[in-house]
Amino acid sequence: MEVTAAPDLEQLRAWSYRRQLLAEPADDAMDALHGVVAVYSSHPSAPLSLLARTRGFGAGWLGEAEARRQVVRLSGPRGSIHLMPVDTAPRIFAPVRLPLDKFAGNLAYAKIERAEYDALKARMPEILREPMTPAEAQAAFGMGANLMTALRVMAYEGLVLRLGGSLRTDVLRYVSTEAWLGHPLDEPDADESLRWLAMEYLRAFGPARVKDVAWWIGASQKHAAEALKDADTVDVGGGMLLPANQKAAFASVQPIDPDAIALLPKWDAYTMGYAPDGRRRFVADEHLPFAYSKAGTGGAGATSGDGNPLLLRGGRAIAAWSHKFAGHKMTVEVTPFEPRALASLSLNSLFDEIGHLLGARSVTAKIGEPALI
Repeated sequence: MEVTAAPDLEQLRAWSYRRQLLAEPADDAMDALHGVVAVYSSHPSAPLSLLARTRGFGAGWLGEAEARRQVVRLSGPRGSIHLMPVDTAPRIFAPVRLPLDKFAGNLAYAKIERAEYDALKARMPEILREPMTPAEAQAAFGMGANLMTALRVMAYEGLVLRLGGSLRTDVLRYVSTEAWLGHPLDEPDADESLRWLAMEYLRAFGPARVKDVAWWIGASQKHAAEALKDADTVDVGGGMLLPANQKAAFASVQPIDPDAIALLPKWDAYTMGYAPDGRRRFVADEHLPFAYSKAGTGGAGATSGDGNPLLLRGGRAIAAWSHKFAGHKMTVEVTPFEPRALASLSLNSLFDEIGHLLGARSVTAKIGEPALI
């Protein structure tokens, strides 16, 4: 069987950058969220991922979208809690849902017996009829901090939802899924949902390998391959798949403006979308240890952790960045991957939109020392 070469890296980079809505942001944040399937729910990652993909994204959008029951936080790809559209949430959740037995260790660590957990679960719908802070929930259940383990497990079962608060950090409230949505979470067929989710991944993140599909979903490569077995896809080279209806557009994709800037937060959908050895479309191999949190002592394992906040120029990751607040003042430090990576790039006002979203009255950005392995 003839194996064709992988697509040209520049073509791959331009296509993925555009599919991730980084070249042409959406006019509406719901379109942006549907566009990338889901985003990591932690704050400020969720709002900053949407800011990067939405024109005029405002600080009040997330709270309003939750109040309108347009978005929910549920277990999603790789078992991490994601912010996702209500209309697609059941099909995202169904293939990644874990059996309750998988959380036996969590409950045991919190000193909660299975019978006690079942009793708490039976009481939950009556107590969590309205959103409650952890302190309010503990008082209502008459339990200490170990209650939160039980509520988190119920969230992984899809019975409890977490609602956000501050854009800067996770300030969560908990509520019964049925009470909040007006009905229990739908339970579509898991296998059909896996097929749908695999194709959604290729739509938003392709061209990609079966290995990347499996990595993103958190499934085995065997299950990922089975999910795509009869799907309408095309191999554009090197085992990289696209939905067949994207083939012509991929062949004629326009290059990225070499000076285009994208600021991605920690755990961004793009950085967390590919298996550790499949990220060359946006970061050079030698820069992987700077783009991802290190696990262990280097090597490939160092690329499998959390995606760090990145500065992309022309679709390439050239620096990492971090921010901190002192009152209403936000300070940003940018760490270039090479000594001259930021040459001719002015940081003036580059992070102002992020600062404004997070409530900063002033933003100062500085260049730190180049990253070193």
